[in-house]
Amino acid sequence: MSLNYQRFDTAMLLIEQLTKELIAYSKLQRPVHISLSGGSTPKRWFTHLAQDSVAQSIDWNNLHFWWGDERMVDPTDEQSNFGDVNQILFQHVPLPSSNIHRIQGENEPEFEAKRFKDEMLSHIPLRDGMPVFDWIILGMGEDGHTASLFPYQGTMDAPGITLVAKHPESGQIRVTKTAALLEQAQRITYLVIGKSKAGILKEIQSQAADSLPYPAAKVKSLRGETQWYLDKDAAIELV
Repeated sequence: MSLNYQRFDTAMLLIEQLTKELIAYSKLQRPVHISLSGGSTPKRWFTHLAQDSVAQSIDWNNLHFWWGDERMVDPTDEQSNFGDVNQILFQHVPLPSSNIHRIQGENEPEFEAKRFKDEMLSHIPLRDGMPVFDWIILGMGEDGHTASLFPYQGTMDAPGITLVAKHPESGQIRVTKTAALLEQAQRITYLVIGKSKAGILKEIQSQAADSLPYPAAKVKSLRGETQWYLDKDAAIELV
């Protein structure tokens, strides 16, 4: 497939580009709905955003933050995606608490999948009954998964807005957005860092998405833009 990617010499340059784009979104003077990803690169980005010189340039009132997926753990658990962002960023910037829309990992999974779905339906503009995010940020695992959509689990074609997923190795339960929902976004940006992802990226670039088992190869915006932000190590095998 054609891979719309931008290569950055360092992770810091990638983070600075993300920051410029977040600042621009915050100036739109309307609610902007952004879905965040877990992982090491987002953590570095959140640390950068928390710096006073950066935070002061962002109109936080306009930004609404959501999550692509969440482990079913307490928000103070070290594995919580929300917990990371809250400690690193949200506690240090003037973001209204009403603009934080976390997946409540302490809840029973099926209940939370429905509650989170209903929250999205009540806050985000809809197209054909599906919430349309302004910007969804995704990562990619070394197995090609994205959000909590894993290879060989048959979840790519799941209907609806949310689903309960299980990690194929640990058995850990998670709530995740469906591919059907992710693909409604105006914009999807994958963040991929490191040589360990280079081989899969080469496969995604050189083969048809339908021939690959990787959800990250298949999830793309149906009406907007899908882009890949890569460091030089991740992009080393790409043409």
